[in-house]
Amino acid sequence: MTLYLAFLATLIISFANCKHNNKNQVQFGTYGSNRSEDRRIGLDTFPWVVAVLDHGDWLFRYIGTGSLIRPNVVLTAAHILNDTAENDLVVRAGEWDISTTSDQQHVDLEVLKIVYHEQFNRFNAENNIALLILTSKFKLTTNINIIPLYRGEANMEICFFNGWGKVYLNSTDYPTILKTVHVNILSTDVCRRRLGRNRFSQICGESLEEIDDSGDGGAPVVCQMFSYTANPPRYAQVAIVNRLTHKPGDNTPTIYTNVLGLNNWINYQLRLNSNFRSRN
Repeated sequence: MTLYLAFLATLIISFANCKHNNKNQVQFGTYGSNRSEDRRIGLDTFPWVVAVLDHGDWLFRYIGTGSLIRPNVVLTAAHILNDTAENDLVVRAGEWDISTTSDQQHVDLEVLKIVYHEQFNRFNAENNIALLILTSKFKLTTNINIIPLYRGEANMEICFFNGWGKVYLNSTDYPTILKTVHVNILSTDVCRRRLGRNRFSQICGESLEEIDDSGDGGAPVVCQMFSYTANPPRYAQVAIVNRLTHKPGDNTPTIYTNVLGLNNWINYQLRLNSNFRSRN
């Protein structure tokens, strides 16, 4: 399901409040907090997260989330685009608090080209991946930056995704700042057994929190990479939020698009000069 939420042109997208403690764990501030400490932390917490907007009717409608993997390339889910034309898409990055205009201003860039996976299946969401090639590059700052893709070089520890979707199942409320959902990534064997599939090429996980599929499609599932030589801790994107709904205690895991399994496709598309040529 795609969330359609009307945005005025001056609306600012927010980043959540988060900080790291000495135990190498991720702590998140209160939603909508006005504490000066939380507001300062939120500026550069998740600099890779962007909002994907449809502005076809002179209004900005939030349709999903994506991740910045190059200054001019966004990784997202194919299903959130719903055949939207490139001319109607805008990617927004850089802001984190929609309740104020006194912080750093957001940056909007238009989309030059949408690159869908050729074998994307709308029915079972296999290969649910797309690249948004932007008309220009974001200037990288502390609150706008890229996320590396997971290449299997380290063990995954703390995992989570961020999105502006519904906070609770069947809720009509949407967060005013970027929410964070923690994910426990399951092994492939556990995924196959619990899903009853002999073959399984995606990633599955479970969460202690409720998840609704409205608005979180395309969000990057990011994990802290466990490495004795990494200081400070490194993060990498391991998956993309697919269509999903989850209740705590539900034995059926949530399925995510596997970034590692699609790395070759991503790299191939990034090497094609034709994907970066102007429409004119």
